[in-house]
Amino acid sequence: MVGRDAIVHFLTVDFPRMFVADVTVDFRGFSADGDVVVVEETMQATPANGNVYRNDYCLVFELRDGLIHRVREYMDTANGHRMMFGDS
Repeated sequence: MVGRDAIVHFLTVDFPRMFVADVTVDFRGFSADGDVVVVEETMQATPANGNVYRNDYCLVFELRDGLIHRVREYMDTANGHRMMFGDS
């Protein structure tokens, strides 16, 4: 996603359709160095397919002029795919 409008659309429209209940985020660690902040978290939720979703994330925030300029998100994509779509 690039740009504020795309991110807002994902968070307000797409995310609630993908994860329909029980969304929780357990923050596991924070690190900061200058204008870079790293956040480690585990997200759990119930996706629209009724499966159990649990995945670890690492987010790297780059700040510019006190605002978030860029976010990079890392996760276990194979694990996420399996929980969202099964073993196919």
